[in-house]
Amino acid sequence: MGKLYRVCWIAGMEYRKWLTGKHMLILLFSVLFLGEYVFSDMLRVAQMAGLRMHFLEPMDLVMSYSFYIMVIPLVVTVELSGFPDKSAGNVFVAVRSGRVVWLFGELLFGILVGITCLAVFFAASLAWLWGRAGMYGAESSWDSWSLFMTEIYERFPEIYAQNDRVFLESATMAHGTPAGVALACAGLLLLYFMVMVQVLCLFRFLGRQRMGLFFNMGITVFGAVAVSNLDKAKWLFPLTHAIFGEHFDHFFARPIVPLPDSVLYFFLLNGGLLAGNLYLVKRCQIADGN
Repeated sequence: MGKLYRVCWIAGMEYRKWLTGKHMLILLFSVLFLGEYVFSDMLRVAQMAGLRMHFLEPMDLVMSYSFYIMVIPLVVTVELSGFPDKSAGNVFVAVRSGRVVWLFGELLFGILVGITCLAVFFAASLAWLWGRAGMYGAESSWDSWSLFMTEIYERFPEIYAQNDRVFLESATMAHGTPAGVALACAGLLLLYFMVMVQVLCLFRFLGRQRMGLFFNMGITVFGAVAVSNLDKAKWLFPLTHAIFGEHFDHFFARPIVPLPDSVLYFFLLNGGLLAGNLYLVKRCQIADGN
């Protein structure tokens, strides 16, 4: 219990510093980008068709398209640009708590940042469409897709053709519900955040902090490109495993890669990175400088 308390204390200390930092402005700008580029366009199309959306569908859309979802890992990476904190002020923390405890505290802090960013995006989607998105779907159930998603293609084909980027793909809707897709994507994204956090730790311990940032950004951007252009190689990238609809065939009711396989992929990746970080943290110099 003592070690767990110290892990939580270190994470809490770093989290409080992060909440009062300038990085929050980056999160605000990213919210405005998604709001203007995605949420506002969905609302505009819904008003043109006279149909209401389900309140979870905007974030389901963001987490189901490679170009939209790419924003979230990039923002988390930028928010953790100074992670982990190896400044001289943290020497005393590492000495008193132990290097391994300090590492787990930093990892927990990184996950808290990822959870916060994801929660802010969810809150922003609800606020953006407050009073203009419904609690119920087409079947008067809180967990069914709305008429905006299910019938607009047949009732307003011209509107659909001109604004297809604001609609979920058939594979996503056929194999999931609004709440199910939101929970699955959020869970997979958290596993992806853990990968990014551990990559940043690994490169930081190797003395290549900037390379870690560029590496995370690179695998995210290339992963988004691979989703659209590479059929099999895309599964090498974590971003593909975080997108619910990519796991299923768009025309046939069968999975391409089962969701448990993606969870296993993330667990193996995180396990390997954790082993490397545990090895390096015992041998690296915590404080910057000579």
